[in-house]
This record gives sequence, structure tokens and C-alpha cells, in this order.
Amino acid sequence: MNFISMASGIEAASVAFGPLGWTPVAFSEIEKFPSSVLAHHYPDVPNVGDLAAFDWSVYRDKVDAVCAGFPCQAFSIAGLGKSLEDDRGNLSLVGVKAIRLIRPRWVLLEQVPGVLSKPDNPFGCILAGLCGADAPLLPGTKNGKWSGSGIVLPASKDGYGLAWRILDAQYFGVPQRRRRVFVVGYLGDWKPAAEVLFELEGLRRDTAAGGEAGEGVASGSESGVGADGRPLAFKIRGGV
Repeated sequence: MNFISMASGIEAASVAFGPLGWTPVAFSEIEKFPSSVLAHHYPDVPNVGDLAAFDWSVYRDKVDAVCAGFPCQAFSIAGLGKSLEDDRGNLSLVGVKAIRLIRPRWVLLEQVPGVLSKPDNPFGCILAGLCGADAPLLPGTKNGKWSGSGIVLPASKDGYGLAWRILDAQYFGVPQRRRRVFVVGYLGDWKPAAEVLFELEGLRRDTAAGGEAGEGVASGSESGVGADGRPLAFKIRGGV
């Protein structure tokens, strides 16, 4: 597997993927210190700098995966919370456009849970951009907020099937509580993405002990329904 890492920082992704034999093809980082770290540890991997200024079409169909942890300050309780009105928040949508230009087989995104509850619906915009819908997806839940897990069907022939889930680092060997939303996408099909994020019981739509029955979470626009009439997104039963 080869991959592109956007909003790279000091490149935790390459540290994680290295033991798996994955190879970085390019980074996108603008800050001086992280860029110097990348140049030191990965001298043969180009850092293209500003992801909004680079022509990502040069990598079209040439990489297996794109991963990104776009800036979180616009969605975090520690930030100003301006969501997509903040240039840092809007960078997520710029990144989605870049991913569609590259057209990798796999996509992996990470963001703070605050992205699920902003009134301007940034999460629905991100999902729509990746799956190929022509309008933002809507939660469709009773409280009007995105659930902590779910699945999105591709809305176009070159759209991504998606799965998302909130995971907490404290359950994966890290000595701190660190909840993040992970979105996995697979070109043209939701099942491979769901297999990455969910246990087999969840994929069978069983309800875990103490879990609640799932509700539809995509809803009602012209682009909110797949070709077979099913919702583009639904909650995994027993999900987080």
C-alpha cells in the first residue's frame, strides 16, 4: 500500500503505517517545525505544502490511500467554534475535493467529535463530498445531531462508501481519554469501510447488550437516497 498524508504534522500516520509495509508518496504540511521534521525523517518524500494550492490531479489513480487529520480548532470546544466559517474548518472541504481528484481506493479521516454537532452541519458536508451526493447529508435523528457511528452508501459511480465511528484512545493502549471521530471510505462500496471500523456483530445489525436500536441518519433530499431507494446513511446498532 502507498498513501498520501494531508495535514501531516510530524507524521504519526507514517509511524503507524510503517510496520505494515505502507509507503508514503507525499505529505502536505505548511508549518515550519513539522516540515523540518518531515524533511529530516523522510528526505525522499515530497512535502507539497499548502494542500489548497497544489494540483492533486497529478496523483490521480496513483495511490492506494489518503489519510488526513485536518485542523480541529474550528470544531473543538477549546477553539472558537466557528466551524466552516473558520478557514481551518473549511480546510476539511478543500481536502475532500483534493481526495476526489486523487481518487484513492481508501480514505481515512480523523476529527474531534465536535464536528458532529455544529449547527452548520460540517459533518454532513464532508460525508456528501466524499460519497458524491449533490447536497449535504442530514442526520435524520430525533435530536438533529449525528450519531456516534454509521454508514453511508455511495451516491455516485465514483463516490465512496463510508463508515464512521467515535473511538477513544484509552482503549487502545494510550494512557489518556482522547475521543475522536474516524471516517473510513472505500471507492464504490461501503462494506470494506464498515469491516475496518465495526465488529462482525455490528455489521449483522445485532444490538449489543445495553445498546439501542438504530435509526436512519441520512435523510431526505434528492441526493439523500441511493439508486435502490435506501437511505445513504444509517446507524450501526449498538454503536458508540
